[in-house]
Amino acid sequence: MALNAEQWFPSVIWSGLLNGVDNDAIETFAYDRKNLDKGVTVSNYIGWQSNPIKQNDNTEFDQLVTAISEQINTCAAQAELPALEIQSIWININTPGGYNTLHNHPGAILSGVYYIKSDPSQGNIMFERSDNAEYFLPPMEKPNYFTSTATTYKAMTGAIYVFPGWMKHSVQPNLTKEDRLSVSFNYGVKPNAN
Repeated sequence: MALNAEQWFPSVIWSGLLNGVDNDAIETFAYDRKNLDKGVTVSNYIGWQSNPIKQNDNTEFDQLVTAISEQINTCAAQAELPALEIQSIWININTPGGYNTLHNHPGAILSGVYYIKSDPSQGNIMFERSDNAEYFLPPMEKPNYFTSTATTYKAMTGAIYVFPGWMKHSVQPNLTKEDRLSVSFNYGVKPNAN
């Protein structure tokens, strides 16, 4: 008799490219914002993270938020979650040497990152398991979805990655002489959502 395999508590990462985003205009907006906002330190080291950005500050940025929101709600529907709405969105400028330490996004159902300007040589995003499997699994010659304890996604201009807010992740150091620019975001349940 074969046992029935069921997947419970899966870790999902959605990935793709956002088309039609004016990254040059958003890059200009990011540097303008940096000149006005001393920023905050959360998981960022060396780089700059803006305070949360309100909508209607910039047309191109608002268009990006709309595109992200469409993707988030597609992900939410696939996961059979209720409709989600934006909780916060901010800009990251990781200067040479800058990186983000291991963290998660408390209070967010889905979180993510969109890369305004980046390439893989500027440091990728890394996701880690949170179930301590690394202490139980034997060394694996070729890890798979079940046995992997970490995975890395390329930081590329136009790439978007969406993941559960509780998933631990970090961003590798920017080893180039150019800035890496991204937008990070958190989404939660709409009030009165079913």
